[in-house]
Amino acid sequence: MKNIAVIGYGVIGKRIADAINLQDDMKLIGICDVISDWRIQNAVRKGYPIYAATKDAGKEMIASGISVKGTMEDLLKQVDLVVDCTPKTISAKNVPFYKK
Repeated sequence: MKNIAVIGYGVIGKRIADAINLQDDMKLIGICDVISDWRIQNAVRKGYPIYAATKDAGKEMIASGISVKGTMEDLLKQVDLVVDCTPKTISAKNVPFYKK
């Protein structure tokens, strides 16, 4: 069983997360994003663990009533594979974190 993280829960990320959740050989460990609007609320309703990409995003999520499991760094320590669904300018900045 591979532990998977989805970074970015937009148009693509939500579909990837749902697909991972349906697989027998994968476990969705968490969703990581900066948003605290209806999109991440849908992930909460689906029971997906939520992680904040930044400390400020975490504060916003908590203020919106979202239970945050930790930071992106916390999430990355638990996974075998990352699926980055962020815009390319963001994903390029995330690569050093993934390589750690």
